[in-house]
Formats: sequence, C-alpha cells, structure tokens
Amino acid sequence: MVRKAKIRNPNAIMNEGPIVVGMMSTVIERGGSIDSAVRDVANNGPERSASMFRAIVIKADTRQIPDISSGLSELLSTLPAEAAAYRRSLHMVMAAAASSEHSDRKRMLGEASDISLNGLKEIGENYSTSLNVPCMLIFGLGIMVPMVLMSILPMLSLGGVFGGSSIGAGPITLATLVFIPAIIVSLILSVKEKNPFMKASSNTDLRYIAPILSAVPLALAVITITGDAQLSLTVAAMVSGAAMLALVFPYVRKEGIREKQEILLQDSVFELGNRMMAGENFETSVVKAIGTRAECSAVADSVSKEMVICRGDACSAIEASVGSVSGRLSDVICGVYKCSLKDTRDAGRLAVSVGRQIQDQDSVRKGIKNKLKSMTDMMTGTAAIFAPLVLGMSVAMLGPVSRVMDGAGLEGTSVILSVYLIELCILISVLTSFLNGKVDTRDIAYRLGIMLPISMIMFTLCSSIGL
Repeated sequence: MVRKAKIRNPNAIMNEGPIVVGMMSTVIERGGSIDSAVRDVANNGPERSASMFRAIVIKADTRQIPDISSGLSELLSTLPAEAAAYRRSLHMVMAAAASSEHSDRKRMLGEASDISLNGLKEIGENYSTSLNVPCMLIFGLGIMVPMVLMSILPMLSLGGVFGGSSIGAGPITLATLVFIPAIIVSLILSVKEKNPFMKASSNTDLRYIAPILSAVPLALAVITITGDAQLSLTVAAMVSGAAMLALVFPYVRKEGIREKQEILLQDSVFELGNRMMAGENFETSVVKAIGTRAECSAVADSVSKEMVICRGDACSAIEASVGSVSGRLSDVICGVYKCSLKDTRDAGRLAVSVGRQIQDQDSVRKGIKNKLKSMTDMMTGTAAIFAPLVLGMSVAMLGPVSRVMDGAGLEGTSVILSVYLIELCILISVLTSFLNGKVDTRDIAYRLGIMLPISMIMFTLCSSIGL
C-alpha cells in the first residue's frame, strides 16, 4: 500500500503547478522525453517541486525504482486530495509525452496547462476569501481594543462604574503592549502558514532593519534634552523610519526596474518566435526581439556582447545577460535555442507556444494579486493612518478628563499608545510582506520606513488637538 505524502501546505504545490507544467511542456515540445522533463524540473524548477523531482531522479539513478516515469507516477499517487489539479495536470503531461502524434501531444499539453491554471485560480480565490476573518480581527484588535483599554476604561473608572476601586495602569499597559501584539502575531503566523504563494526561499539580511535599533539611543537623547517622552518617541520613530527607507530605497528602485524588464521580456518571447518562424537565426532574432523595447535595450546589448565572447555556448551567454533579470525566462530562451539547433522554424513555434503559456500564467497571478491588494492596502492604511487617527483622537478626548483628575494619566497614555503604534507598524509591515508571499527583510524595512513616520506624525497631530 502506497502511503500518502505528508505535505505541509498542499496549496503551495498547486501554486507551482503552472510553472512545472510549462517547464515540462517546453522540454516535450522540443522533442524531449518525460525523463528529461523531470530532470529539468529537478535542476531548475520551483523549490518544492524541484525537491520532490530530485528525489525521483536520485532513486532512478541508484536503481531504487525502475525508471523516472514510474517514480513520477508513484509520487503523484501519494499527493493529497487538495493537490488534485497538480496531479491531473502532470498525468496529462505524461500522456502527452507518450503520444506519437504531434497534434495530440500539443492538445494534451494545452489541457494540462489549463488544468493547472484553473487549480491556481481556485486556491487564489479560496485564500483571498480566508483572509477576511483574520484581517478583520487584526483590524479590530489593532484599533478598538487599545482605544477601549486606554481611553474608555479610565473614564468609566472615574464615573464609578467599577465601584470604589479603579483599574490600575499596570494591567492595561500589559494588555496593550504585550497581550494584543501577541494575539496579532499568532494571526499573522496563521496567515503566513496558509499562504500558497509564499516563496520557500527567504532573505533575512538584518542590516536593512538595523536602523530601527537606533530609535532607542535617539529617544533617550531627545528625552534627556527636552524631558518630553512623547516627543522623544515621535522623533526616534520618524528618524529611524526615514533611515530604513533611505537604506533600502536603492534596492527597491533596482527591483522595480528588473520587474518591469521581466514583464517586457515575456513579450519578447513572442517576438523571438515570430522572427524565427520567418527564417531568422536564433542569435539575430534574440537580440532584435529583446531590443525592440527601449527599457530592455541594455539587456539586448548585454546579450549581443555575450554572444560574441561565448565561443559558441549561447546558453551561457543568455544566462549571463537575461538571467540577471529573470532566471525563468533565461531557461525558456535556452530551451528555444536548443530546439533551434535542430530546426529554426520549429523553435519559433515553440517560443510562441511557451510565450502564450507564460502570459496565461501571469494573467492568472495578476488577478490573484489584485484581489490580495485590497487586503494589503487595508492593513497598511490601518497601521499608518486609521489606528493613529482613532487613538490620537481618543487621547485628545481624554484631555478634559485628565484635567478633572489633575492631569493624571494623559502623558502616560500618549507614551504607551506611541509605543503600541510602533509595535503595530512593525507587525503590519511583516503581515503585508507575508501577504505578498515574501519573507524578505528588505521588503519589510521598506514598508516600515513608510508607515512608521506617517503613523507617528498622524498620532502626534491628532492627540494634540485641544491641548
């Protein structure tokens, strides 16, 4: 009896389905076997699928299984029910590889691509729907509960609602600065675990978020000079946030240019295919196809130079030039080049077919990203504007009560809420990064560098009304 594979997040495998099907289709369309297609995914595929396929290759090479095809069939039979679309699409790819008719092979590969894309759409819709409850809980916990604890409860205590004894500042401070953030952290981790688009790799370079540590000595310096705890926190948060933003901005700018070039290079795959079907050779076609977009002129120049010095190894030239923009498109163009060694026009048809697959995949992913963007924008707006606005107005309304109580508690309330807002900005920066499928300190630092100064300015202005 074959045991079911224990996969922590089956939806993450589904997310990789269209890429895996596209890679295998490229190999099979240019005349490769299912064995070479599996090896290509094992070497160059997305992390989770590459790991599974690599295990198949190792078992086949060490004679633990008869061949790669049987190993792939065994793997697919062990996948959980949640990964049904992934399993069906790869079965269709295997059937296409076994077909001797070109038309049947092309039709089955197209069906495999459609099945994987439909599966991707389904998990995207399910995930975006599942975010409603945790995001609304974070919204409520992040704003309403601190407002009740820090503003309404003290006023109720003053009115004698809780009898002769009043609620102490210690429990309220502990709940605001420890318990509420702890609950939000648990919700964020839950969102991360369920995210099917979370990349397996991560970047945890701490130098990008190191400026936040400067907030502590800076706050101590300001409070020593001015004696104003609220001002010291505001200045420290603003300066450290601006420092993070300045440190990470060159990377963000460079990444934005790279992403734009990657989108344009996808269209270049079509252009490459059309030129090769018209009879142009690969070397001329690839440079002209990439160079038709002004934003990619530097990439085209790099390809042209690398082609001259590559000594016939065109794949190394493509990897050195296109690979810095997109490893995925570099592999696609290399596959087209290998096919062109047999027949230039067949390679052109392959490029057009693969280009269509890539555009279909990106169209689906863009739709999913747009649905998630509303959640990301809501969370960002909560930390940067709405939470400091509501909490700042609550402090302002607490002013008359403070004067009745001879000024007790107002300054302490402002300081506690300032610290809380700094915590909230950090947590929401992590959450929005997770919603975009990244564990990247550069992305977190960029978001935090924007939110933190805005949040503190908003809170300071609102809490100063009427004082």
